[in-house]
Amino acid sequence: MKNILFILAACLMVSLVNAAPVAQQRPQLNEKLQAAVQAAAQRRQAVVDLEKEDDFGNTPVFAAAQKGDAKAIAAYIKSAKNGAFLLKTGKNGNNVFHIARNKDSFLALAYGIRYFYPREYQKHLHVLMNQRNEAGELPVQTQINYGRADMFFAEIPYTDLYKRIMNIKSKLSAGGIVAEVAQTEAAEVVEMSKDGSGRTIAQAARDNASVPGMDKVVAFFNENAAYL
Repeated sequence: MKNILFILAACLMVSLVNAAPVAQQRPQLNEKLQAAVQAAAQRRQAVVDLEKEDDFGNTPVFAAAQKGDAKAIAAYIKSAKNGAFLLKTGKNGNNVFHIARNKDSFLALAYGIRYFYPREYQKHLHVLMNQRNEAGELPVQTQINYGRADMFFAEIPYTDLYKRIMNIKSKLSAGGIVAEVAQTEAAEVVEMSKDGSGRTIAQAARDNASVPGMDKVVAFFNENAAYL
């Protein structure tokens, strides 16, 4: 009986000794598995056809911009041979800045344009920010219609509309003949700010005033362009 107990105890000790390395290996195996999964995901993104449209008519970068997926946008930039996919006009005449969901995706897109076109970055950004879609909307106007106040403030400084508004504000403050000239220019900006339906960008903001943060957009126009 004592011999049997001794043998069982010895077997138990051997099994515990053998089990220890296995237990130590488990975290390492899990880390290797996670790394393999991430590498596979990166490889899949690397072979994505950046010109292929999904069932909704969106290319991968448009779909990522709509989701606000900055990481996916960065991966596409890394794998692309050139930046043409960022300058593309999508469905309804939208470009990527019409539909970028948040600041992270906006910054990723802007970075991509700077990455591929370091010498022409400002030119391409200017064209995209002042491009109207089929509804006659600038990207910043579309963002207001989506109720994205944060995107309005991210995009408005890059528009010709903003430059005109601030220039007129300065002239109106000067008074005299300069202010009289500014009144004429203000009428031009009113027309410039309209979408295809004839609604000004400020009116679009007022129509969406109940959306969180949109009160700041309305306040921006009240302060800088009350004539809108």
